[in-house]
Amino acid sequence: MGRRQKYRIPDGYFVRGWRFEVETTTPQQRLLIHQHFGARRFAYNWALEEVTDNLHRRAVDPSVPALAWTLPTLRKTWNQRKAEVAPWWPSCSKEAYASGIADLVAALQLWSGSKRGQRERRQVGFPRFKARHRDHGRVRFHNGAMRLEPDRRHLTLPVIGKLRSKENTRSLQRLLTKDRARLLSMTLSEYGGRLFVSVATSVVQVPRSPREPGARCGIDLGIGTEWAVIAHGDGTIERIAHPAPWADLYQQRRRIARQLPRRIVGSRGHRQTRAKLATLDRRAASLRREAIHTFTTRLARRYGTIVVEDLDVAAMGRGMGRRAFRRSVYQAGIGSIRPTLAYKCSWEGGVLIVADRWFASSKSHHGCGGYRADLRLGVQAWVCPKCMERVDRNSNAASNLRDWTGPVADRNAQRGGVAAPVPLVGDHGGQAHAVGVGVRDPRRPPPVAGVGDTSTNSPIPGTRNPEQGYQAGVSTR
Repeated sequence: MGRRQKYRIPDGYFVRGWRFEVETTTPQQRLLIHQHFGARRFAYNWALEEVTDNLHRRAVDPSVPALAWTLPTLRKTWNQRKAEVAPWWPSCSKEAYASGIADLVAALQLWSGSKRGQRERRQVGFPRFKARHRDHGRVRFHNGAMRLEPDRRHLTLPVIGKLRSKENTRSLQRLLTKDRARLLSMTLSEYGGRLFVSVATSVVQVPRSPREPGARCGIDLGIGTEWAVIAHGDGTIERIAHPAPWADLYQQRRRIARQLPRRIVGSRGHRQTRAKLATLDRRAASLRREAIHTFTTRLARRYGTIVVEDLDVAAMGRGMGRRAFRRSVYQAGIGSIRPTLAYKCSWEGGVLIVADRWFASSKSHHGCGGYRADLRLGVQAWVCPKCMERVDRNSNAASNLRDWTGPVADRNAQRGGVAAPVPLVGDHGGQAHAVGVGVRDPRRPPPVAGVGDTSTNSPIPGTRNPEQGYQAGVSTR
């Protein structure tokens, strides 16, 4: 037999995910589902033990053959020894064990790439053994009896059987019926005591065009009273406040969290309080996800070009100082706006542009090009030192982002619709802004990033980027 070829997405298709909340249809399914969750953890821990044991033996005796960290090798070893290490294996689907081994292979590859310096994001450690209280229950199916039932209310998984969906599945069922989509996998997971099925599909890409293909808008995200400020193509400014339920849920969660230490661990009151916290966390995540999808879908379907700023949310959360500020960064969900817009713009036929991370969108006056070097993070309105006009920080930043066309190396070149020279992102002799525009900081300005520099590091370790409000000096690659 030849090696099985990996499935590749055909041209003209794209991968799309669907998520349905489900419930069991028989009393025995709940126990069967948790057995599959445990089988996945068991296979993961078994494979991790095999890998670590091989590493230890090779450290003592280099002549010991290395165990390949690949899914075919580890799965073949599992099939040879499963009758010995897990005599109960026929009670669960083989996909449960395969998904656990596949997760370990992915974790080992991340650790190996991070150790060799090939990972751009933060460093990751060696995989740890999974425990039930530390791991979210989930299991992934790639083949077998998995399908959507014609009644548009049930989904079928191997061995587990039929699960009832709490919402109609017609949006996906229609694509499958018309041969415009193909099932790739189904993942059953549990969050907060509720079951969800995530369906990965390859869908035919239908050419689309936004309502205003030639227009563009700029989005300035924030953690204050205004969640987002949009500078539309017609010159209007739209301000979106943080959804009110977010603050209400946080107050409720604080009250319930104070009750938890007063309960006896293992008592009914302790279990009820934990259930209340899980309910509030689930509702907060659902409201945040709904707000993000509503916001991004509306813009992606309207504009042909959307410009957002390149925010390092992780660094902002670490360097905001006060705990309340750090909490606001993560509660706002501003880190999910850009990746959500990225795939929605491609669906709708638009383009997403990410402005340079060191572009001083808040300090540059959109009207005359004046520059305010000493602008603090908490200042929401400032006076332009060139034209003496009062400038709103958020709307001015959104307008600069809307008219941003990319890093420029020529000092006399105009950036977007800005009527005067603005702070250059490219290397221009250490100048923080154009000569003669605005005021200069009394201190010597630090060197700025180069045109092709997309690093998340500040030019000088230990300095701050006032545009994003975080302390630099720690690489987030």
